[in-house]
Amino acid sequence: MLNLAADVGRLDTIGMHRVDATHDFRRRGAAAISSREKAAVRDAVGRKQAVSAPDRTTEKLWDSEPGSGRWLAHLHVGSADPTIRYRIDGWLAEVGTSVWFGAGSTGKTQLMLWMAAMLASQVDDRPQRQWLGGDIHGTGHVLILSAEDTRDQIIGRLRDVLQFSMGQDHDAQMRTSARLHVMPFLSMPEEEFGHPNSSLFWQTKEREWVASAVMDEVREYISKWNEAHPSPEDRIIGVVMDSATSMSGFDSMDAQATTNFFFHLGRLCESLRIFWAIIGHTPKTTTISEKTYRASAASRLRGVAMWTTAPRLVVEVRLVQDWGGRRKVAPEAEPVRKWLGKRFKRENLLVVYVAKANLKGACTGERFLARQRHGAFVDVTDMPDHVLESGALDGWESDDRSPTVGDSGVSDAEESPSIDRAPREERTVVQRRGRRSVDAAAFGPGTDLVREVLQQTYPAAAVGTTVSANRLKKIVAAERAHDPRSRLVKTAHGGGSTEARPGAINWHLDRLAESGLLEKDGRMFRFAASDLLRGGGLSPDG
Repeated sequence: MLNLAADVGRLDTIGMHRVDATHDFRRRGAAAISSREKAAVRDAVGRKQAVSAPDRTTEKLWDSEPGSGRWLAHLHVGSADPTIRYRIDGWLAEVGTSVWFGAGSTGKTQLMLWMAAMLASQVDDRPQRQWLGGDIHGTGHVLILSAEDTRDQIIGRLRDVLQFSMGQDHDAQMRTSARLHVMPFLSMPEEEFGHPNSSLFWQTKEREWVASAVMDEVREYISKWNEAHPSPEDRIIGVVMDSATSMSGFDSMDAQATTNFFFHLGRLCESLRIFWAIIGHTPKTTTISEKTYRASAASRLRGVAMWTTAPRLVVEVRLVQDWGGRRKVAPEAEPVRKWLGKRFKRENLLVVYVAKANLKGACTGERFLARQRHGAFVDVTDMPDHVLESGALDGWESDDRSPTVGDSGVSDAEESPSIDRAPREERTVVQRRGRRSVDAAAFGPGTDLVREVLQQTYPAAAVGTTVSANRLKKIVAAERAHDPRSRLVKTAHGGGSTEARPGAINWHLDRLAESGLLEKDGRMFRFAASDLLRGGGLSPDG
């Protein structure tokens, strides 16, 4: 930490125009000076490059040592390693900067909190070993800098990420949160943080852009923490900065400031062996073309070219689009949106991809993330069966007070027929390739059993309540094993865009949907009529 008395002495030595706090310092003593005055002194010291900028004609800032030969490549051939290791394969380098950008309110902060929590969690507390399809290497502490949200907002969102996105119990949540360092500058009182803002760079009186006292303090915090915690798993391995607009200290269109900023961050990351992930933004008005959205992605990041050339990776985060006009709409990620169902709105489905990379091994594909009602996101790129059945994406219905938006992003009444699902073909005998014919009617008693279990499990279900196929199957296996009909209820198989296997739990739910009890939406089932639940068995027709 900076020593105030020493700071005032340094101000005198370098001939600085004193700030008001220094006039009364010796008369009143350090204890009597307010935190704001102390901060003013420290800020003045932090601007030491502004005080006595060297005369470029008389003082060298770098001695290249001509004739020494120290820059010859053969001196380093034996030890040089060109490999740039990833902290998360394809998405995050172990050392260096990255920029994650998108429009406002897209979910960038929540995405970065999710990433930070995955990296900070100990291996045994991680539900998955991958993030966005990339393997996670190692673990460590992560520092989160925020000038946009309060402490309660950040901690509350982190808690939801740990509980809902990562499924951690209370003990695991406490272990992970003890490895996340949060500096919420908006929530710091003036007695604790006396600087006028949280800018990491500022401009000297010679109009040069240099690291601010806040940046110096952040660097000191990381350095001292890592010195006190030498174990690789207990070190601070990276920083999340939210955001470039609120914390950089300069306009992103300033080329000189941006150059100095990334040069400083690059050397800082190399020195401390950390990553530095920055949340960036797009201009308020931007155009995304179906044919060139990947090629033009980097140009949508607001700022000069250095914002996309200096970082190791630049990643775009945006909502999926509806290409075309009113008459003909081509939904982006149509298979995923059909699989999710019409109740899942377009504004809750994100697409993430690398817009520009300066290292090998960057992810070349796209990842689709469904927003959770609580928590962060669920990666639905591969449309995993368990996601819909687990209820991880439930809860949005309570917020839906507007017409349901379907796959095309318009209301159901206006939705294009081109993306409606084809009706299920009625069959009594099913022929599967490589298998003998199956009489679907033979599984009818199993459907009656599923209805009975449904009535037992959801005795007072309201219309729209989601039904868990996995839960019903477990109850059948555990509580109805003595019933001969239980042998006709199998594990979920198929469904969605493919036909469910006769006898599978989701096949039985299909039959109940045909009877009018349930409503099918992609791979999900919801109650369509609660009064039928209290009625008798299925009619001969259904």
